[in-house]
Amino acid sequence: MKSGEFGFIKALAEFAGKHPQSLNLGDDGAIITCADNQMIVVKDMVQAGVHALPDDTHIDIVRKAIRVNLSDLAAMGASAEFILLGLCFDQVPDADSLAKAIGLECERFGVGLIGGDTVLGQGPFCVSVTAIGKLSGPAILRSGARPGDDVWVSGTLGDGALGLHMLQSGKDSSEFSLLQEPEKEHLISRYRWPEPRLDTAQALGRMANAMIDISDGLGADAFHIAKASNVGMHIHLDAIPRSDAFMRWQTDLPEEQGFKMLFGGDDYELLFTANPARREQIAAIDARCPLTRIGVVTEENRLDFFCSGKPVELTGAGFTHF
Repeated sequence: MKSGEFGFIKALAEFAGKHPQSLNLGDDGAIITCADNQMIVVKDMVQAGVHALPDDTHIDIVRKAIRVNLSDLAAMGASAEFILLGLCFDQVPDADSLAKAIGLECERFGVGLIGGDTVLGQGPFCVSVTAIGKLSGPAILRSGARPGDDVWVSGTLGDGALGLHMLQSGKDSSEFSLLQEPEKEHLISRYRWPEPRLDTAQALGRMANAMIDISDGLGADAFHIAKASNVGMHIHLDAIPRSDAFMRWQTDLPEEQGFKMLFGGDDYELLFTANPARREQIAAIDARCPLTRIGVVTEENRLDFFCSGKPVELTGAGFTHF
């Protein structure tokens, strides 16, 4: 398909957007009004060999699938309430262990498993999750960014992409010789089991004007906000928060290699914009998940990147499926 993944989504949106409750498929989830409550419904799939490594366990892949869907709820400012789970197995699973792992994930994030389906197919293993959340205020859309807004991210970026790179290259590769074993495990866990920022999103409340979770990469997801809001962004690469493990890995490498990993995706951190008057309130939200200001929203309808105040040219728009 010449139009690619997002062209396909745009074609679907031409008729999906005609429904009165539709958001034109342009956000992380749909808003459904039930009596006096507004609910957010999201769906994402995770497949072995595409979103996870071919030899990752059923448990690893299901855990990731649940978490990336809850991350989409967080991206719209919703709490997590329920999930439905579709499993297409490539082989008969260790049912008891998998059921226990799913139960622990539901318990950890306070969600109820309310249905789903299982199939034994030809493979590879694929998990489809529908997650349902509840809004306590207005949904935070991608289209709310305004010129002059600050651009913020939660947590640290690049760990998920670096964790994947490590698994593909081998933990004992000389490229990672500076890292201690706990640092390697940290990076791998950030790839395999991302942390949905539900509490952070709830704490932001009405302070965020636009928001998305970073799944496809900082550049691609910043572009989604910019396009939906008809704005641009100036993003300062040296302001992007990085973990100690990432910084140690980057020590003897060219700067460009570090930038590339920062845009690799699989972060599942929040990227949002907010009025500068909210800076102190936002910075004080939660020390367990620091929030960092990395740029500003502009009127130019393009993304510009800077390092040490100088423009930087970056290639690659982030991950797409086709």
